[in-house]
Amino acid sequence: MKADIELLRADIRSELEKIAKLNEEFTPFKGTLDLGSGDVSNAEKIMIGYIMHNFYNGCENIFRSIARFFENELDGTAWHRDLLKRMTLEIRGFRPRVITDDLYAFLDDFRGFQHKFRHSYSFELDWEREKVVAAKFSSSLEMLRRDVGKFLENLDMIEEGGDT
Repeated sequence: MKADIELLRADIRSELEKIAKLNEEFTPFKGTLDLGSGDVSNAEKIMIGYIMHNFYNGCENIFRSIARFFENELDGTAWHRDLLKRMTLEIRGFRPRVITDDLYAFLDDFRGFQHKFRHSYSFELDWEREKVVAAKFSSSLEMLRRDVGKFLENLDMIEEGGDT
């Protein structure tokens, strides 16, 4: 079990490091969020959208690793929504809650944006919608670090045989 928990920790930390790099990539674009649609180039919209898409993808990678570790299988066409929702649940005696309801609400916006981004042409992107989501990036990242950090601490209790 110890090796399995260490592998889970390593997977989560690796994703958090990648997400931190996204934050560095996003920094030059923060001022763009104050601009109207006509003042932002299509290339800037695409780049910001791609960073937001990748941020949520990294969150999902963390959540899938956790779900796999705790044998919390997901099926069906709504697995993206179900995975995110399950991360708000504490499964007493089995798995601690991973994210707060506040972070869930933010990430649910990213989930919806990611779906739109994947299934649209770049010229179909709605800048007003995109910048609302992008404006939540820094706060979402901080909440993710906080919540996942607490989850990692709770893994120590599981490893020691304590209650979650």
